[in-house]
Amino acid sequence: MSEITMWRYHIPPEDGLSGWGTFILDSTGFFAAVTDFGNFAYRWTHHGRKDFREFIIELARDPYYLLGKVRPSGEVYNGEKTLKSIWEHIREYRRCGWYTKEFAREEFNLIRECDDLDAEHDFYDWVRQTNIQDAYEHHQTAYRIDDLCFADGLMPRLAEAIKAEFQKLYHEN
Repeated sequence: MSEITMWRYHIPPEDGLSGWGTFILDSTGFFAAVTDFGNFAYRWTHHGRKDFREFIIELARDPYYLLGKVRPSGEVYNGEKTLKSIWEHIREYRRCGWYTKEFAREEFNLIRECDDLDAEHDFYDWVRQTNIQDAYEHHQTAYRIDDLCFADGLMPRLAEAIKAEFQKLYHEN
């Protein structure tokens, strides 16, 4: 069994708003992060790189792949996107003549009665009452803002720290 190498990186907040993170990586593909935005961990056993840190640099460019691994519960209900999906559906079907003006108005009123679908339980109340076919298909999800800040904000900064470390190593040798 070969020796396992570990790396630790601390990414401080840049401006007091950007968040901080402490990252632990090892040569087996282990990744762990304790951050302002939550804790994240995963182990890539087949990352395809000689040095796992090279994989992390590439990973920082693909936030949705990363979140799919470190946040397997994934996306959560998004009322704003759900509401937009339903409104677009009603407007499109109204323009095509498949919904009457009265039907569209009744559906818009029902949405308002269900608190504009802010919470997931409001959406399910609406699904039980609406006359729109396959209404459940309008259920929309998104990653939480904390998850996106981690993937879009901290991970690129970690990648830059690793690149700087590589540059320093290559210049020393």
